Amino acid sequence: MNQWRYGKEMSNAQRYAIALVIALLAGALHWLLWPSVGALRPFVFYLPAAAVAAAALGPGPGVLLLLAGAIGTGWPLAALDAWTSPNGADPMRLALYLLLGGLLVGLGGSLRITRARAALAEDRLSMAIEGTGIGVFDIDLVERTVRASAVLARLAGAPVSNGAVPLDDWTARIPPHLLADSREHIKRRLKEGAAYYERELSVPSADGAPPRQLLLRVHVVWRGQRAVRLRGACVDVTERKRVDAQLEAAREQLSQQVDDLNHLHELSTQLLETPQLARQLRMILAALVHFHGARRGMVALCEPGADGLRVEASLGFDDAALAMAEGLSTGACAEACRQGARVVVEDTRASETFKACRDFFETQAIRAVHSTPLISSQGQVLGAITVHLDESRPPTEREHRLADICARKAAMFTERAHTRDELLATQGRFEAVLTSSGAPFVILRPVRQGERIVDFLWVYLNRAAAQALDCAPGEVVGQRVLQNASCRWMGHPAFSYCVTAIESAHTCEFDAVDHAGAEPRWLHCIASPIPDGLGVWFTDISERMRNEQLLRDSDRRKDEFLATLAHELRNPLAPIRQATLLAMSPHASEEQKRWSCEVIDRQVSHMALLLDDLLDVSRITRGALALRRSPTDLAGVLASAAETARPLIDAKGHQLLSFVDERPTVFDADPLRLAQVVGNLLTNAAKYTDPGGTIELHAGQRGDAIVIEVRDNGIGIPPDSIPEAFRMFAQLHHAGERTSGGLGIGLAMSKGLVELHGGTLTAASDGVGQGSVFTVRLPAGQASVPAPAGGDEPATRERRRLRVLIADDNRDASDTLAALLHADGHEVHMAYDGDEAVARWREERPDVCLLDIGMPGRTGHQVAREIRRSPGGGNTLLVAVTGWSQLHDRELALEAGFDLHLTKPVSPLQISHLLDHQRRPAATAAAP
Repeated sequence: MNQWRYGKEMSNAQRYAIALVIALLAGALHWLLWPSVGALRPFVFYLPAAAVAAAALGPGPGVLLLLAGAIGTGWPLAALDAWTSPNGADPMRLALYLLLGGLLVGLGGSLRITRARAALAEDRLSMAIEGTGIGVFDIDLVERTVRASAVLARLAGAPVSNGAVPLDDWTARIPPHLLADSREHIKRRLKEGAAYYERELSVPSADGAPPRQLLLRVHVVWRGQRAVRLRGACVDVTERKRVDAQLEAAREQLSQQVDDLNHLHELSTQLLETPQLARQLRMILAALVHFHGARRGMVALCEPGADGLRVEASLGFDDAALAMAEGLSTGACAEACRQGARVVVEDTRASETFKACRDFFETQAIRAVHSTPLISSQGQVLGAITVHLDESRPPTEREHRLADICARKAAMFTERAHTRDELLATQGRFEAVLTSSGAPFVILRPVRQGERIVDFLWVYLNRAAAQALDCAPGEVVGQRVLQNASCRWMGHPAFSYCVTAIESAHTCEFDAVDHAGAEPRWLHCIASPIPDGLGVWFTDISERMRNEQLLRDSDRRKDEFLATLAHELRNPLAPIRQATLLAMSPHASEEQKRWSCEVIDRQVSHMALLLDDLLDVSRITRGALALRRSPTDLAGVLASAAETARPLIDAKGHQLLSFVDERPTVFDADPLRLAQVVGNLLTNAAKYTDPGGTIELHAGQRGDAIVIEVRDNGIGIPPDSIPEAFRMFAQLHHAGERTSGGLGIGLAMSKGLVELHGGTLTAASDGVGQGSVFTVRLPAGQASVPAPAGGDEPATRERRRLRVLIADDNRDASDTLAALLHADGHEVHMAYDGDEAVARWREERPDVCLLDIGMPGRTGHQVAREIRRSPGGGNTLLVAVTGWSQLHDRELALEAGFDLHLTKPVSPLQISHLLDHQRRPAATAAAP
């Protein structure tokens, strides 16, 4: 360390302490030599000390010594008075002392600063040389000595020396071959007269490490024609050389990667322009073979639904080699597909794993194999791409990376091709389904003006849609929907629904009406948004809409029927109640009571006829009405019908004209039902003809048919309402108040009865106010003449008193029937629930039981079963008397053990007739 640097690095206290010590030493010398120096005492010791202190310690310590000398030479000798003596000699010396001292202190301080700067510069240079690893040397060719820096000494493996070292000592440490090469190079440069040259040396390391690379820069000093000195620097460039080598390797690698990327980019462009998968795979394989520097390879794909591989693309193999390769089940391709990972065979001749493939490898001179699996985006192995090398070696990292890239490309295009094939197959199946589907389906594309949809274009129509629209698909595809005459139904509001479906991205269902044909056609549409368009399913619902309208009309007629039925059933109740009150009045005469009973009987008969008509209609509708055919006289049927309608005809003042063939006409028919039909037609004619009208009845045989016509000059029927007139519950609304009531079932029932006879009932009218004609046509057939009744049956039967049990929870109905039967001479017993009925039967053992079905306790069915299970129960006639009249109800009654099933209301005459039939067998059974 430089002493000036050391002094500079001391603290102020240390510097002033040293200055004080120097002052004390100077003072001691001054006292010791005081007699010898005399008047020059301050100049002898203190001035040099101050100069030395200023140069070594700084100006401060130098000034301190200067002041110490001034004080030390005057004050201890007690000569202060001499300094101030009048002659002024001592003050002059003091001034001179201070002046010289100041100059010396200033000079010493300047010297100190200069040396400090020099030391600092030297330190910086040394630090720079040490920090940069530059070794400096100076070779004296005349003295044959060397001065070398510490860095160079370390580089050369020589001891560090601050002085000159003999040149031979240095050269002894240099390897002989390197020393000889260096001397030869120096001689050549000196011979050339070079003033400066550079060269690189490779110096072996003593520790066996890689040799170090040194760069020498030499300056030759010439004296005349003679080189006297070699000065220069030496730098260890080993690290730089290593970095340069790495940079060069990286540059070469980067250049290789750029070439690879360019090749891959060109490959991608070519692949996009090639649609066939086989050509795409061959192009990818060619690129990978090129990257490996090989000449052969193949791409094998997995067979769908099989374990084998199919060579899809190859390079460098003939057909025989490919056939041999496809027959290998243990090759590198197959193994890569099984493992789903890369398979590398570095030396086919030494591989034990693929021993079965050696014949193929030897035949084709294959020495190494690099196979990479093709894996889809879903993780499925699609196949493998394989490169076959002519030399035994493993693939490089670059080849691994490029093989992965090419495998991904091959997998992507293979997967895309499979997806395209599946899509085409699915589309084909979809189109086949749509084409063969019976449901019409179309695809529409919106036509926009700005953001607004103004129309649609036909994109697709299936066969059913083309048939429904009565057009060929080629005629409308590409055309606008609203401009197509066959699709006017797509206008408002159907068009609005289609627009809403697209804008809201939701399915819309709606009905549209097509008025283009003779009759409106209803279409039910389902519009579903699809990419870039709209899919519309539609189906013809015209039949359904007509049926719904018929149901609504039927429902309306039902409501009208119920209202009419309530009216018709309510009308008889008023006279019945009034007649009952009159008969119960204590002031009523016998004549009035008799008249009241006749009114009640007449009104009840009217209500019974209404109910019978309803039951007949139900039976006709269900096909459960059985005709009682017999040889029928036409004149008798017409007379009975005219008698039925006569009260209404006379009440309205009509004239009934009959035109019937005079010769007798007998045919096979049910006379009661046929008279009911003609009576209904005459009654309707009387209802719908203004008072004082004319009704004509024409009848006779016309060929092989019996024809009956009823003509009137009444209100007539609108031609479009004629089919409606024969429907159930139909009412002629244009009749207004001319009608006198009715349930609207007469014509429907009459038509059903005529059809049961195998005939037809038709109506005709020229319009409103033009009258009507109803025509009945019946097959004439061959009627047999009934045989005269035998004379064995007596005119009157013997009456016998029977035991009758009546069970009904309606007390009024059961009590009145019991009174009637009791008046007829029968023994009658009553029960008002099922349990009581069983008990009374066991007590009385009646001949006949009249049982209601819906009773409290046990039902009528349960009572019948209990009686039939009891001893002697088979001798009792069980009759169900109920309001349930359906066929199913009759079957249930017979199944429970009833002998007969009667529907309420049951007339007393019907009950008397039933009991008359029961008397004789009972009497016979009871006879001894």
